[in-house]
Amino acid sequence: MAVNTVGRPDLPDLVIYDIFRRLPTKAAARFSLLSKKWEGILACLPILDFDEGGDQNGDNNSERHKKFVDNILIKYLELYEREKQKQLLDKFRLHMTSYLYKDANLVNNLLSLSFKRSVKEVDISLRVSKLDWNRGWPKRYYLLSRTTFLDAKSITTLTLEHVRIKNIDSKVVMPESTSTALLPSLKTVALKNVYFDRKALFSLIGDCPSIENLSLISCSFACSEICFSSSSLKMFEAKYCKASEIVVYKAVNLESVTIVSSSSNSLIERVILKKCCNLRYMDIHGSHMTLFHLEDCREVKGTIRAPNLDYFSFEGYLNSNVSLEAPRLTVARIMLLDTWDGELSSSNEPWKHFPKLKDFLAEFGSSIEMILFVRDLKALMFPESFRNALSSPILPKLRQLDLATYIYPAEGKDWKELMKCFRWMSPSASIVQLEYNEELGEFV
Repeated sequence: MAVNTVGRPDLPDLVIYDIFRRLPTKAAARFSLLSKKWEGILACLPILDFDEGGDQNGDNNSERHKKFVDNILIKYLELYEREKQKQLLDKFRLHMTSYLYKDANLVNNLLSLSFKRSVKEVDISLRVSKLDWNRGWPKRYYLLSRTTFLDAKSITTLTLEHVRIKNIDSKVVMPESTSTALLPSLKTVALKNVYFDRKALFSLIGDCPSIENLSLISCSFACSEICFSSSSLKMFEAKYCKASEIVVYKAVNLESVTIVSSSSNSLIERVILKKCCNLRYMDIHGSHMTLFHLEDCREVKGTIRAPNLDYFSFEGYLNSNVSLEAPRLTVARIMLLDTWDGELSSSNEPWKHFPKLKDFLAEFGSSIEMILFVRDLKALMFPESFRNALSSPILPKLRQLDLATYIYPAEGKDWKELMKCFRWMSPSASIVQLEYNEELGEFV
């Protein structure tokens, strides 16, 4: 015979707690109303998952939203205030499908209580109701600011959707005891359909000294720029974001970059990655991208698909393996920092870098102009046997080859051999020798 536990407040506390822990949060909230003894359990559960359910197109979404707010969320706040023992919280999830502007204070209170319970994972999605959406966007979005995170020291994972983030550098009077880093424990940030005020992302990342993973999906930016610096970041992805430029600099521990911009709403034109010396993998697909710059790269492997790319700049080492699909490339600026000292000083052994150098340069075969820097021009002196083994030139479309180096050949015969190599590489290109300007610190 089945035993009905409803209406049985005499069950042992551990049994009751185990039953509530296994229930969906909305169901647990309803059952807690059946007994005074059960009321406090909801405030002690390690995971709170408030999901409104439904969608914006439902016939009774306004009525459903009101019941969700009054019977679930507000009831939880009331029960929490009565409970004397405040348990730690592993995860707080709140998903609304008909968020109203007037719900902001309620969301503030729910977040504040989760921070007081030292929550580790926060997942917020507040899809604005059609009623509020028609009254003005993005002002109807729930607004997160610096003050929102004052007590959020315990968060390790932050997932946000359909919210607005204010410029955290705005003039806010902060308590003297508040540390500079608001989110010292945060490691993973996933943001989708988030609207950023001007410089808000830069400020947010600046308050995350331990962040390792950052994901931006379909986000919008008031300044039309994704720009930040992070010494702890390891993984970064930006997909379908409404911005014209992405700039990541001084990300010395960044290992993986994924950028996808292939829709009419995502018009990323420039991607700049500076001082990302540990970058290992990248996958970049930019239908509208015209400029790409990668600096201080030691050993990256990846693909760049950019049908409208006009300018490509690379500063790094030949161990990198970049597959470039850019049929309209005009200018390729390549700065190879390898020394090859041992190989270049040897006349007996074949130089091992030539096959890799040939494959690397061949990726820019569609370019019209190339600015090429090597420390010693001998690095470009492909052996005659190597040249004879290839039937077609490396850079067939090149019209101008600008050469820059620190070490020029001392003997005339080496110059003659180099010219043969250049003609083999790019038969139709004119050769321009650049000089190093010490005052400017660059080749001109």
